[in-house]
Amino acid sequence: MTTTELLKEVLKDKIFQEKYGIPQEELESISFDADSGYPVVEAIKTIIKLKDSSTPDVNVYKNIKQNIFNISE
Repeated sequence: MTTTELLKEVLKDKIFQEKYGIPQEELESISFDADSGYPVVEAIKTIIKLKDSSTPDVNVYKNIKQNIFNISE
């Protein structure tokens, strides 16, 4: 499964519509090429990309904190 296929599969979960209020049409058009505007989606994209490149979990976590949620240590 490619990273794009994995992202599309994860975004099929109804939680994105029900809990986060992201319209289905937007979920279907999300890609790695552009910012979605939804921090939760950007976090998932980051996890998929970094784990695909064998980045250690601690570095994935730091990346998400710093780059998506602007939390510095």
